[in-house]
Order: sequence, then C-alpha cells, then structure tokens
Amino acid sequence: MSEGPRVVQKTPLPWLWAGLFLGLVQVVAVAVHKPLGVSTEFVVAGAAVINQTAPDYVRGHPLIKDRKYQKPGYGSWLDVGLVAGALLAAVATRRWKLRSAPVWWEANRGRSVTLRFVVCFVGGFLILLGARFAHGCTSGQFASGWAQLALSALPFTITFFGFGMLTALLVYKKSPDIER
Repeated sequence: MSEGPRVVQKTPLPWLWAGLFLGLVQVVAVAVHKPLGVSTEFVVAGAAVINQTAPDYVRGHPLIKDRKYQKPGYGSWLDVGLVAGALLAAVATRRWKLRSAPVWWEANRGRSVTLRFVVCFVGGFLILLGARFAHGCTSGQFASGWAQLALSALPFTITFFGFGMLTALLVYKKSPDIER
C-alpha cells in the first residue's frame, strides 16, 4: 500500500446522471416485473442452509416456511449482478484498487483491517436486520417506493437520509483531500 495521504478521486459519472439512470432502471423493473429488492434473497439463502440441517424447523417456521422463501428468485440474480456490475464498472473506469479501507475511513480511523472488518460486519448486519424487520430493504422502500409513487417513500427518505448524514458526521469527522 502506498504511504502518505491519499486523495478522493473525482467520479467518472456525475451523481445526477447516475441517479437518473438508477431511477430509469427502477421504473423499467416495476413496469416489466416487480420492484427491485435484494434483502429477501438473504432470507432465502438462510432458509436453504437451515433446511439442510433442520427441515422440521423450516416447515414449522411462520416466515421461512412460506413458498417464496423456499427457492431463489430474480433477486438472487440481481444480487450477483450488483456485485458483477460494481466490479465491471471499477475495472472499466480504472478505479479498481485492492485496499483494506477507503480514503475516508483511513483519514478518520487509520488502516486497521480488523477494525474496518468488524465495523463493516456489524453495520451490514444491523442494516440487514432492520430491512427484514421492516419487510423490505432500502432499495425497496426508497427507490421502489418512489418509482411507484408510494406515500410511505417520503417519510422513509427523509429519515433515511437524515440518519445517513448524522452517521457520516459521526464516523467521518475529518475530510481527506478531494481531487478537483
């Protein structure tokens, strides 16, 4: 890893265009099949693992016995596509760099791989847990909600972005140099 301060790279695509593209994909998904969502597939994967060791438990469970949790759906391919698309975009824009922590994390917390892993794992677990408690993930509530003009999307979006900004202020107090 290189020594010295690292700089945040300028994005290859302005945020407005990226947001419009995501919105278009969401509208097309709603029109063609159903809204995008990825958290259900984690329940499907968990149910498949549990079913291998305790099938009686799965048959008696009020949630995972439901047929929609018994076999992978289009969301599994969406999950694979998200990872593959992110990798492809990083390679295509020459922004792929193997590192233990992004610039913002290093500026605020240093280069500890263990701390980064623990914080990311706990944060990811809490986000997924919250998504399942709400019976839908942020992509379902935010992007799909707006694509369907759902009234619930407004308070969710305000709360989501408000707590996101608060978290960013608490976690990333220092700002690294930004490429101009």
